[in-house]
Amino acid sequence: MRKQLLEIAHRFAADNLSPGTSGNISAREPDGRTFWITPSGMDFSQLLEADLVEIDVASGSIASGNRVPSSEVPLHVLTYQRRPDVKGIVHAHSLFAAVFSTLNRPIKAVHYQIARVGDEVPVADYATYGTDELADRATNALGQGNAVLLKNHGLIAVGNSIRDAYRNALDVEWVAHLYFLGLQIGEPDVLTHEELERVRDQFKDYGQKF
Repeated sequence: MRKQLLEIAHRFAADNLSPGTSGNISAREPDGRTFWITPSGMDFSQLLEADLVEIDVASGSIASGNRVPSSEVPLHVLTYQRRPDVKGIVHAHSLFAAVFSTLNRPIKAVHYQIARVGDEVPVADYATYGTDELADRATNALGQGNAVLLKNHGLIAVGNSIRDAYRNALDVEWVAHLYFLGLQIGEPDVLTHEELERVRDQFKDYGQKF
């Protein structure tokens, strides 16, 4: 899990998905009892395996590691507690997703690429970063979906692996960018739930089988 998390952390930096040292990423161990998270205030492009911190899912306490973990540990802990299916979490301050968070406006299904995360990306009510209140509001708004906006803050994307969560974060940011551009011209059409269900069925057979 540490190797996978480090790979995604380096991609996160290369893709410039968040400014500076903002954002955080975690990957859950297969037994579900602990997860690894990025440290607080460090350059993602320079991270080493030794910089990652292991957190106990049940208690939220540090299980191993020498660094101070991300300030959003409560958000990751509560997400893993409430969503046993989630194996990876990406929290980004990506530009266009953050724009919609400041407008308190969900990202609508203006393109089928959003289908993997839900029918839209909802917005969680504002709370101060790093707090239990933020964790509760974010996980409530996330529900059984795979992405949620944090009002006046940024994006949370989850998945059945850390790579899946990162793909979801990239997809949401791309659709947010597309939606933003469309709104400069008019009001984009939004795909129906029925069409998104058809797309999700199509996605099941997409790609190569190994």
